[in-house]
Amino acid sequence: MAPSTKPREQYIEANGFNFHFLEWGDPREKNAIIFLHGYIETSKIWLDVGSDLGREFRTIAIDARGYGKSQYAPNQDYSRTAQIEDLEAIIENLKLRSVKIVGQAMGGATAICYAAEHPEMVSALVLIEAAPEVLRSGMESARKLLSTAEEFPSMAAASDAFKPFYPYATSEQLERRINSALHLQNGRYRWNFDPAFRDPTIRPAPADPTQKRYNDLWDSTDKIQCPVMLVRGAETDMMTPEAVQRLHRRIVGSRISLIEGAGHPVPTDQPSMLSLNIREFLQSLNHISV
Repeated sequence: MAPSTKPREQYIEANGFNFHFLEWGDPREKNAIIFLHGYIETSKIWLDVGSDLGREFRTIAIDARGYGKSQYAPNQDYSRTAQIEDLEAIIENLKLRSVKIVGQAMGGATAICYAAEHPEMVSALVLIEAAPEVLRSGMESARKLLSTAEEFPSMAAASDAFKPFYPYATSEQLERRINSALHLQNGRYRWNFDPAFRDPTIRPAPADPTQKRYNDLWDSTDKIQCPVMLVRGAETDMMTPEAVQRLHRRIVGSRISLIEGAGHPVPTDQPSMLSLNIREFLQSLNHISV
């Protein structure tokens, strides 16, 4: 991967919240690639991928509510319904005409639901480790990681805590993963999201029961009309081959990309390979610009 291009740090008011996002490429372009991170991650997971693709496209990596530098929800509403409404408002306020969405795990679920509701806006989806089964197992694994410590005195201490959850990872992969979830504050590494996520008694608020389209991911999946690439990390312990095949069969015409040397956090494990796969996918659709 070529040397990284530093992103522009931006903020936007949307749906009653202040959202932070990283941006590369021409800010005047009304077609963009939107990157959505997963649970207990931030927009930093896209630093390498967004930078690489930002040489050709306008790319935007959003911190979801409660994560990174975006505003926390005072009522701890981090439901899927809230996340989808946030995305709708952000895209509208940015005055984008068309988007391609790349979603990691939780972000992939948001992408699925948004694409089902707004087929006229979404020209392609890249879903990374985002099968419904993954979201359930990923939540439990993440909570175990969160329980290891409230903060870490050094990168080495954080690496020791993260390593059992990513046994395949190199030191470089671990460091990228840690930097996507922690931030350095007063000489210590602290979780970079709402402390509520560390409270085992608090669960994300359920989606509004009247909004069934947001509760049933499979139902939303059936409504997707754009081309879709499904991405699985070869070393993942969350998205089984059977899970990706079920999703593949459900989304007619979808394609599968297996990323060697990557576990569940594909964007930080193998950013160069992920960028290459996304670029080739977009080029195969004859989309020279997004």
